[in-house]
Amino acid sequence: MPRRPSRPRLPTPDEIARSPELAILAAIENALDIAIVALVAAQPELQPTADQHDATSTAVASAADLVVTCTQSLAAAIADYRAALPAPPYDLT
Repeated sequence: MPRRPSRPRLPTPDEIARSPELAILAAIENALDIAIVALVAAQPELQPTADQHDATSTAVASAADLVVTCTQSLAAAIADYRAALPAPPYDLT
């Protein structure tokens, strides 16, 4: 079951100048958050139950659950990519 999406921090202009791909990755992260919220709204059975067991009962709900799982995996991969970027050089002037 999906957790509440976190709001990714938008990259600064300096970060985008150093790593332009961060701009589109931030847009993708926001789109993933919106997709999860929309899927849960469309398929209320994706919301967590008291016993923490997903109650996906229809083919559409199962497919939506898979999409949510994949979006969470992609969001994690983007976070890993961002973490792997080299640290910016310090301006010692």
